Amino acid sequence: MPTTTEAYVARPSTGVKLEKVTYADLGPRMLLVDIVAASICHTDVKVPVPQAAEGTFHIKPPLILGHEGAGYIKSVGSNVTYVKPGDAIVLSFAHCGECKFCLSGRQPYCLHLPTWNFYGRAIGREEDDGVVVKDDKGEAINGLFFGQSSMSRVALVHESSCVKVDVKSRQELECGIQTGAGSIWNVARSPVGSSIVIFGGGAVGLSALLAAKTTAPGALVLVDTSQTKLDIIPSEILSGVTVLNSKDLTHDALVAKLQQLSADAEGMDFALDCVGNEHVVAAAADCLTKRGSVMTIGSTSTTQAVFKTEKFLVFGLTYRGMHQGDSVPRVMIPEMIRQWRAGRFPFDKLLTRFEFKDLEKALEEMHGGRVVKSLLVV
Repeated sequence: MPTTTEAYVARPSTGVKLEKVTYADLGPRMLLVDIVAASICHTDVKVPVPQAAEGTFHIKPPLILGHEGAGYIKSVGSNVTYVKPGDAIVLSFAHCGECKFCLSGRQPYCLHLPTWNFYGRAIGREEDDGVVVKDDKGEAINGLFFGQSSMSRVALVHESSCVKVDVKSRQELECGIQTGAGSIWNVARSPVGSSIVIFGGGAVGLSALLAAKTTAPGALVLVDTSQTKLDIIPSEILSGVTVLNSKDLTHDALVAKLQQLSADAEGMDFALDCVGNEHVVAAAADCLTKRGSVMTIGSTSTTQAVFKTEKFLVFGLTYRGMHQGDSVPRVMIPEMIRQWRAGRFPFDKLLTRFEFKDLEKALEEMHGGRVVKSLLVV
């Protein structure tokens, strides 16, 4: 039976508006989720309208936004086995579950990731050319953004996007920050006493910072060029952290300062680029000590990093990118919740809550640098 609900739809002509949408009958691996919270990522508000409208992103408008949702299972398709109605879930990206990367526990690198997350229609559905969402005029809308399109009161979701959680409070369903945390826990795996610098004081950088604090670093530095952004970070998050505004620093001055701030004044062991800027990557590479690592978490399609390979050879340096912090969501999300319960990973300090109807206000606060991460609560 079709389901009608309200969702935030991005259109080139009107921007992002709350509209009535109708989902088709559930496919065998699909389910409906009563959304309780959906956090807003810059991917939602920057990518779909300008870039997708220009044909420079995988998924095209009109589309339902949202890829960091959580809620309770409303109903499930005939072949869904992982969850049942009433289960609490957090949503993440979709994956095929059958390729060599999925089968070896590396779902962020699923060979079919673009199709499963940016196709906008139901894979394998022959009826209506795969369309599963329509507006109130009966016209097709792309859905299943990251397998979920969760900026909606009820979301149509693929089973592989679901992470079942044993929640003790609704607050535990408000987690959308696995990329930053995964960069530390899954990729860096920094030994005790490591010197770590994080470039970028947004939600990704700060979630990496929170994860880094659990590893007992010898030095932990946060770098950003916006004093406004640095000023809104809760003080308890910055305990034991050196904060550096690099806006007026030259490349050489920044590198020298970071080397000086390392635990042994020889250089950083790990440098995380959460910005996606070539100048950041260059500074990150140059501030490292021997056997150090640069890790890119954020990027843009135009970023072209340039650095000298000789230092990488002589110092044994590593440069690598990552998707979703190399996280397997059904492992990573419950772990973040466990760490939060233990008081070691207070991700909730990064979130500012807004009513579901107040998307415009939530976006204004984000763009104005007055909040770290906006959360729509249904």
